[in-house]
Amino acid sequence: MLAVGGQATRVAEAAAPWPARPVRIVVTFPPGGSSDIVARLLSSQMAERVGQTVVVDNRPGAGGTLGATLVAQAQPDGHTLVLSNTAPFSVSPFIYPSVRYDPVRGFSHIASIGAVPNVVAVSNALQVKTVAELVAVARGGRPLNYGSSGAGSVGHVVGELFQRQFKVSMTHVPYKGAAPMLVDLLANQIPLAFDTLPQSLPHAQRGALRILAVTSAKRLGAAPDIPAVGELGYPALVAENWLGLSGPAGVPSPVVELLHRTVGDVLALPAVSTRLDELGIVRRPMSAAGFAAFVAAEVGAWQPVLKAAGIRTE
Repeated sequence: MLAVGGQATRVAEAAAPWPARPVRIVVTFPPGGSSDIVARLLSSQMAERVGQTVVVDNRPGAGGTLGATLVAQAQPDGHTLVLSNTAPFSVSPFIYPSVRYDPVRGFSHIASIGAVPNVVAVSNALQVKTVAELVAVARGGRPLNYGSSGAGSVGHVVGELFQRQFKVSMTHVPYKGAAPMLVDLLANQIPLAFDTLPQSLPHAQRGALRILAVTSAKRLGAAPDIPAVGELGYPALVAENWLGLSGPAGVPSPVVELLHRTVGDVLALPAVSTRLDELGIVRRPMSAAGFAAFVAAEVGAWQPVLKAAGIRTE
């Protein structure tokens, strides 16, 4: 607990004019993933609007909890933010016993960006073209490893849900981010992976891998030829990775309002909106209060799913 003097210092700093120095957006996964792509898309446009440099700071590790912890403990002055997402906020707090931040009350949730589904992606060496064919291979006794962007990632959870849905057994191979996982998938070092759409789609479009399904209720405009698990009859596999912008608890309301408005202006830019569409990221605009309520609801929705799946990392 902070001493009274330290607490007073934090309040005084939080009340200072904003932005007084460069703004940092912490990304809880390595470069190349959905969070990183979106953070870099936002940063330059935000910088033009707030009159300060906006830097992206990748702090991967422990299912995104290392970066989230750093932000939760930062001064609540609006200069340290996090590209908040499902893994460190809705998933990791329930599967990493060492997590000490509250994903709802420990942060100022500022702006919703959107959501992107995961995909069931297979290497070209695995001769399957549908989810049913993949399940048949798994049931046939062939050992299958599946990759994810890390223990506690949404891909990890979807992989576990996939096994429960079809009563098959596969071995999880956690990577330190989506980029190294994709390197091995493309090189046929792993037969399948549960990844987010933005990373896998370009490789599928050039024929370097196959996407069997997206983990959404309906097909996406960015990938109309890829079936959704909802339409295939597997609603339990619907899982989206939501993305937003958050800061430590206690960011002053005027700063939250300015940041919220700035993010909204950036996302409305035609070039940014088009790029999000290309990536398969569905925009979900809402107020700052609405986003905070959304995060709380997501945390509540994921907790029983994770408990039922029995996923623990330590």
